[in-house]
Amino acid sequence: MFLELSEGRLTPEEWMIWVSEHDKHIEAICGRVNFLKIKPSKNSSDIRNAYHGQFAIYNWLKSKNIAVNFSDVYKKEYEKEINECSTSRNAIDKQGGAANKKPNHFNDVYPKLSKLLAKSSGGNLKIDEGKSIAQIQNKEEALSLKFSDELKLFFTHFSRFEFEGIKINFDHLEKGVFNENDFLILGEFWQYGDGDKLLCEITKQYIAIFAHEYNPPKIIWQAQSMTEFVEKILVQHINEYNEE
Repeated sequence: MFLELSEGRLTPEEWMIWVSEHDKHIEAICGRVNFLKIKPSKNSSDIRNAYHGQFAIYNWLKSKNIAVNFSDVYKKEYEKEINECSTSRNAIDKQGGAANKKPNHFNDVYPKLSKLLAKSSGGNLKIDEGKSIAQIQNKEEALSLKFSDELKLFFTHFSRFEFEGIKINFDHLEKGVFNENDFLILGEFWQYGDGDKLLCEITKQYIAIFAHEYNPPKIIWQAQSMTEFVEKILVQHINEYNEE
């Protein structure tokens, strides 16, 4: 099946069904890291999963010195899907129905992110306006904790930020304990597996991911602060998505 996918001889639906039935065997053969690259994302369409899986499988086969051809059939279908989504989103914007703010409203705070989104966002980008200082203070009181200045700054610009594999939502913030440490759960960042939690350590305010599919699950450090996370990790994530 690996050769068939790499050479574009499977439908995305056939690939999804086969992976769901053989996921344990794939992990045993390819290893945990490669399996997470191959594994379909619940947050993505079948064609995107086929395209991403094809890349991961092709690279794995090449690493094993297995001769294989690479078809662009999934790439073309995926680009078609993105174009259709962009056309639909632009039509909504023209009708005045879009709730998203323009990227340059946070240019001074997050210049790299602003420049990137102004050029190309790709995927299903969803941004909602930030909260007022009073609303943020109310959230701090409700959770019985203090946000760092950088976290407050982020939420004054975004109350919701969603992209492929990442979800941050002010209204859904909650506290949680992971590996006996207290964290603020910002949302999800599927960097290592579907459903991985994006965390902010309550005392030191660093940003991390709880990679729950590892055995045992572990906390993986991402950035020293929220600003660093946005300008480095988030920008890199969006860049990698746009380049695929």
